[in-house]
Amino acid sequence: MRIKRPNSYPVLRILPIPPRNHHREFHRKHKDLCEHTLSQALTPRGISPSASCPTVADVDSFPASKVLPFLYLGNSKDAADLSCLQGLGTTCVLNVTSQLPGYHEECGITYKQIPATDSGHQNLKQYFEEAFEFIEQARINGSRVLVHCQAGISRSATIAIAYIMKYKHMSMWEAYRKVKEIRPIISPNLNFMGQLLELEQSLRSDNSSNNNVQCRWSQPPPDEVTQSCSV
Repeated sequence: MRIKRPNSYPVLRILPIPPRNHHREFHRKHKDLCEHTLSQALTPRGISPSASCPTVADVDSFPASKVLPFLYLGNSKDAADLSCLQGLGTTCVLNVTSQLPGYHEECGITYKQIPATDSGHQNLKQYFEEAFEFIEQARINGSRVLVHCQAGISRSATIAIAYIMKYKHMSMWEAYRKVKEIRPIISPNLNFMGQLLELEQSLRSDNSSNNNVQCRWSQPPPDEVTQSCSV
């Protein structure tokens, strides 16, 4: 018995593969938008959901925040605005980005740059001590410091939280909550939150051998941890 072959065969269409450099091209043309991307973060209970999901307009319009009497947290627009710096009384600027310049060095503003990106692979913890030294030197000299990144949300917020943990002897969650209440739009990425936990472990270890400093190291209950949105 002969098997009858079909008169036609299915046709497999091979579609063209998009160029691999589309993401690179988008990043080249819209680098500022890539910098504004917010990663997922952990948000303690008590902060309203709307405060955890800022729009681009919210971010751009949010003013520099006074975290401590000598420490302000802001964005790149604050750093570029000389009248803003003068109004805050800041003479020192800690720039936590890889590309923004020191805008007003000729006007007596002292700058320090930490070349960090807001990514899941950035080791920001390696810069903690030099950031602390810069902030502490300004405080000792009676100066005020603006710590900023692109949006004042992730990198610079992480530095501010870390500083408060060390010098105000707070747990990560206490320091996070303090900064979040003052500047509701902060949202450090999960990578940075993990590095803050590592800092807490290190500080806790140091504290165990120093009876003169009492810290309340604590972890939040499971129901205090929620996921914030990405913009």
